[in-house]
Amino acid sequence: MSETSGNPQEQAHRTAEQPLLGIRVIEFAHWMAGPLAGGLLADWGADVIKVEPPGGEPMRALFASLGARSDAPNGAFLAANRGKRSVEVEIKSEAGRLAFEQLLAGADVLLTNLRPDALERLDLTPDVIRSRFPRLVYCSVSAYGWGGPDQNRPGYDVAAFFARTGISHEITQQGSAPLALMQGIGDSFTAMTAATGILAALLQRERTGMGQFVEASLLRTGMWALCGELGVQAMGGNPKPPYPRAESRTPIYNSYQTSDGRWFFLVGVEARRHLPSVLAAIGRSDLLSDERFQSARLIAKHRADLIPLLDAAFASQPLAYWIRKFDECDVWWAPVQTPADLIDDPQAAAAGAWIDVEAGAGLATVKSVDAPIRFNGLNRTHASRAPTSGEHTAEVLGALKDRPTTMP
Repeated sequence: MSETSGNPQEQAHRTAEQPLLGIRVIEFAHWMAGPLAGGLLADWGADVIKVEPPGGEPMRALFASLGARSDAPNGAFLAANRGKRSVEVEIKSEAGRLAFEQLLAGADVLLTNLRPDALERLDLTPDVIRSRFPRLVYCSVSAYGWGGPDQNRPGYDVAAFFARTGISHEITQQGSAPLALMQGIGDSFTAMTAATGILAALLQRERTGMGQFVEASLLRTGMWALCGELGVQAMGGNPKPPYPRAESRTPIYNSYQTSDGRWFFLVGVEARRHLPSVLAAIGRSDLLSDERFQSARLIAKHRADLIPLLDAAFASQPLAYWIRKFDECDVWWAPVQTPADLIDDPQAAAAGAWIDVEAGAGLATVKSVDAPIRFNGLNRTHASRAPTSGEHTAEVLGALKDRPTTMP
């Protein structure tokens, strides 16, 4: 990789932003979970070389494959692939396999989300690759993990992360059909899981000189996300999906609607502690002495009395009014925002959530969500664009001439 340049202050700033400078990752992955993991590593400074089949990976044509315009903005692809270099290789050919192994010889990490059976057909299993490149960290991202009857079952995140793990069941109101949740959320969680495992393995390699096989799966990540509920079940409990909001047993931890149609959540986990602030905000502090609301258990018992009262109060004024009132009375709450709201959210901007990404020669930059880790309080300001398929083939493969295919 190239060294940092510029004055010492600029070098220090860049090093703080990108702690993985000097790490090279070969990404043999497609769609979202694998490339998002590689995208995190690229955001943190790694040189990520994206190996694609001739014509590029299928995520590039996502919207066309769904029947939409092929030129529709593909924010997901941009977020997962900005700052990478792309090489087109036909890995099934002798020349392509040689080039791929030469890439591995100079790499620190191989990241792939091909199913285990596909890796077996290509002779790219962890045992095969690590026997040739023992210092390499080999990370596999899959739907269901290695081993077991469903090792090779295909599964996007709506299947392996939401449905199979119980998340879909546990967030669906009782008596309602499960929603077809937006794809990509489980991929994002799993990508962060994979990146974490890669970093841990790289740290161990610093101590031992040896890489290892790192696994991350949608199934295991989804179960971890639901570890509290699953733990209750494993210990003999019986967790239940949420009640409809009008019947919620936690009225102070519930959603409500304002007069201008905006929704928000009260987030008073400790019902009796937070009830005084909420009642003050709606001008009903007299209810503090009401026998029905003297404890969390009683508040739950009398929810059919309290929720309609809160509904009527909050429906009497627009959100702007309640924002002022909640701040005045120290109510714990959060608005239900739309993607359009997030664009202008001052807290998101202050926390460094957005980054400007190059859109190509002669084009303005576009906004993209930055990786959710900040180092030393520094906000990144810009990133290079996602590469076109095969854009760096000549550059990268040209540098491999006469390189051996075994690691020292």
